[in-house]
Amino acid sequence: MSRLRILAGALALALLLPLTAFAVDTGSADFTRYVAIGDSITAGFMSGGLSQVAQRNSYPFLIYRQATGKTTGFEQPLVSPPGIPAQLELRSLSPLVIAPKAGLGSPLNLNLARPYDNLAVPGANVHNVVATVTDNGGLHDLILRGQGTALQQAAFLHPTFATVWIGNNDALRAATSGRVIEGVTLTPTASFEADYRTIANTLAAVGAKLAFATIPDVTAIPFVTTISPFITLPSGQQVPLIGPNGLLTANDHVLLTAQAELAVGKGIPAALGGTGQPLSDAAVLDAGEAATITARINAYNAIIRTVANEKNAALVDVNAAFADAAVHGVPVGGLTFTPSFLTGGLFSYDGVHPTAFGYAYLANLFIAAIDDHYNASISPVNLLPFVFGTASASKGLFNPADIGMDDPSTATLTPEAINNLFWSLNVNIPAPKRPGHHHRH
Repeated sequence: MSRLRILAGALALALLLPLTAFAVDTGSADFTRYVAIGDSITAGFMSGGLSQVAQRNSYPFLIYRQATGKTTGFEQPLVSPPGIPAQLELRSLSPLVIAPKAGLGSPLNLNLARPYDNLAVPGANVHNVVATVTDNGGLHDLILRGQGTALQQAAFLHPTFATVWIGNNDALRAATSGRVIEGVTLTPTASFEADYRTIANTLAAVGAKLAFATIPDVTAIPFVTTISPFITLPSGQQVPLIGPNGLLTANDHVLLTAQAELAVGKGIPAALGGTGQPLSDAAVLDAGEAATITARINAYNAIIRTVANEKNAALVDVNAAFADAAVHGVPVGGLTFTPSFLTGGLFSYDGVHPTAFGYAYLANLFIAAIDDHYNASISPVNLLPFVFGTASASKGLFNPADIGMDDPSTATLTPEAINNLFWSLNVNIPAPKRPGHHHRH
């Protein structure tokens, strides 16, 4: 952990030399044909939408740029602003309202004559990579274009190097929907391992050097942690909100989507002016559900580590890095970035996906692991422009110092924003559970 903190601080000191001024030493790694497999984070999804504004700052593109000295040749399924779905924007400070931008983006290079180099699909889980060709007009169709699964298209390109960061949605769907349902919102471990090994074996068979990444604890993202399960009275007394199974505890989570219910008094005791009615099950991730998700992520990561070792692949421990950032933050240029919603600088307006700075930070985690494993000397991305320069403004990076902030826990995602986010995550909210019945593994 101390190594990660030292690395994060040192990244700010990267020199602003043009990459083309010298040959990049990639060690035994070969980036002649680099392919990325993953989900929304690998795709460069930000603030609820897929748009070239963020795609041109995706961590795979930044890795490619640093490893090759080029800014062309790595093809992505670019979408014009405001994106598909439209990216979110801050509509109001008081009340704090976040909603999609007006309009809808359109594909910019849909007719590329070969598969994209970035084959990550927002909403994809590990099984989608090996089995899904179409999703009837969704983001799989936008990116895969009916030409085969993501894995088939990756193999067709015969990559010399491939990054694989997949599995987030195998657990994230349970966290964002507030329901742990085995085989529906949470992927069984055996199924995960079978599909993950298929991905690794296929890429290794075509000769690709590999870098795998672990899955962070999705119960610790702002979407899950921003709203307190308690109301703090002026006296300092904390009164628990009312969940679907009774009074909430400190280990229960109220999801960001609960604001609409809280606004009409649900979950708030009648003595405090609320309705006294409980929050819906979809608005709460209780302690037992969160523990089940975390345990499953640990099982997934054990598989990823084992397969990485078997394939002699670089391993990017995003889980450990995220846990460290939650405790210590990421210090850069005198500022400390944290996972806090809106004010932390690591997560965008949807509370799930990174900001521009967050993507650059992720790229550097990959680069550090690749350098270490393949005896390379790929320079890290200079983070300072993402904090102080044009990279922040052009990518829509929220700077909490720019404006006065209300309490971020009062931020409201409009119903349209919630629907767009769930669509992009491929989350179908299951029917409400019967009282007293729990879908837990």
